[in-house]
Amino acid sequence: MVSILSLAASTVFSQVTPNSIRFDIGNYIAIDNNGKYAPYNAHGFYENASTTTANVFILPNLKLDLTKIKFIGTNGLETSRNTSEIRSIIIPVTINLSLPNESQKAGIIANIKGNTTIQAFYPPVVKNANGYPVLHPMVSSNPVLTQQLIAMVNQYEANAIIPQQQLINDYNTRYRTQIISLTEFEIIVEAGDEVVYSKRYPGTWIGTGGTLKNITIEHPTEYVRNLIAQGNGQILVSYKFRDSKLSKINANINATAIVDQYLNEAFQNSVSQRSSGWSFLGFGSSKKSVKNSMNQQVSQQASTQSIANTTIEMYDADDYMINQFESAFFPNLSQQQTIQNHITAAEKAKAEGNTQLMDLHLKYAESLQKNDPNLTPNIEAAVAALGKKDYVGFIANGVRWGNNSANGNTSYRRVLNSHEMSSMASNWNSTKVVSLQHAVTQPVLVSQEAKFRPSLGAIDAMPFQNNLLMLNGYMTQSQNVRGVIIGPITAGGAMQRNNIYPGTLMTRIGNYPVYSGQTVTEALSHYEAGESIYITLIVPIPTNINIYQEQRVQVTLDAYPAITSN
Repeated sequence: MVSILSLAASTVFSQVTPNSIRFDIGNYIAIDNNGKYAPYNAHGFYENASTTTANVFILPNLKLDLTKIKFIGTNGLETSRNTSEIRSIIIPVTINLSLPNESQKAGIIANIKGNTTIQAFYPPVVKNANGYPVLHPMVSSNPVLTQQLIAMVNQYEANAIIPQQQLINDYNTRYRTQIISLTEFEIIVEAGDEVVYSKRYPGTWIGTGGTLKNITIEHPTEYVRNLIAQGNGQILVSYKFRDSKLSKINANINATAIVDQYLNEAFQNSVSQRSSGWSFLGFGSSKKSVKNSMNQQVSQQASTQSIANTTIEMYDADDYMINQFESAFFPNLSQQQTIQNHITAAEKAKAEGNTQLMDLHLKYAESLQKNDPNLTPNIEAAVAALGKKDYVGFIANGVRWGNNSANGNTSYRRVLNSHEMSSMASNWNSTKVVSLQHAVTQPVLVSQEAKFRPSLGAIDAMPFQNNLLMLNGYMTQSQNVRGVIIGPITAGGAMQRNNIYPGTLMTRIGNYPVYSGQTVTEALSHYEAGESIYITLIVPIPTNINIYQEQRVQVTLDAYPAITSN
């Protein structure tokens, strides 16, 4: 697992101010810190900067590469996802947190302003120390050609560079970048309606350069395995942070509603799974559901908070508090107590004439006694026989808890009956002073290769055709030469790297003749960005500027964003 943190020593981790506004950038190609074009994604919040300098608050980005998901067999070795014996799925996720460079700022401010779009960062034209475009020395003797090249530069800068630089200047003038101080962040993997993985990390993990462990899903079902392998599972990250007001509220926590919501969710999940085994009458931990229920109640009572597109959560609802709640309302049972409870319930059902419910209690008790999940009743028959009310009554006698695997699971719990619930709930249904945090949840980004086209680092080319004195071996003769005059070149591009100046005459790209801007584009389309090719130039011989010869120069093609027209 990779952690990419590119932060200056003076970086400030800050709390988001109320009334901040959410932003999210995608589909923008910038120059990364290695000087290469790369997709840039950023998200966070910004303050309204109508009058004074304001803050842009940056959140970390988590990315997933679907091609690097591994399926591990029961022997501990990597195997195919189509193998029936899958022990675990390993999903690598990378975390990236960095302050924006100048090219990335253009994308952020365009997103914030909302009235402009920018698909990619345009490289500047190469200029000399006096601020004039660099041209081939011979161009100075041709004022018409000089004017044409300067006109190209002016048009390119007016359409791309100046608007882009205005965005950057706007950002630097109006905003300063801060990194959000997280209280925690949570990674969640969902397959259909089922949460198959959840892990929380302290917020300081990112600030200190912590490395994420691989997501590991143990004992995945075939359904889960196929969903994740095909990219149809949902991997989410929830960022938690407190606002700068350190808000607290007086909140009423309704314990009965929390338990009811958990039981309803468990019932619905059981119905939707359509499977047999522990996945029906075995429960996962209630911790996540309890915390979500508490947060929903608090969010409804905290209507004064104003940070766009965030939800309110209880900062106090930590593991200790959740464990207390779970122990109180879902008390532990021994395996023998659970078995005896179901046998007793079966006798009661028999006395009431409910033979279907009696049979379910007895079969479940038998399955627990033999630790055999295959004896658990089929879910469709069970749901048909129980109905929701009987279902709640059924689990009140005790069910297997925690991991739904049959091996090594000795955890059993039950749900309080209504009388017990009434006496216990009074301890929780009181007003509590709780501190708040904000949460923003979004899918983990799926790594995608940006589309690039090959480029020579020239913004345009002009057709050329004329008779020139060409040196062929030891003979000089007049020859009709057809090609293109290379237009203005961009900083760091292939032309500049090879000291080829605007105004130079080029006749071939690789094996393809060129004689217009269109033929240059067509010739380049036969190659890939990063590929080394030869271009053919027509240059004066060293001893006589009026006599020309061919010169083949090897260049490595640049990767330039394949920008689509709006």
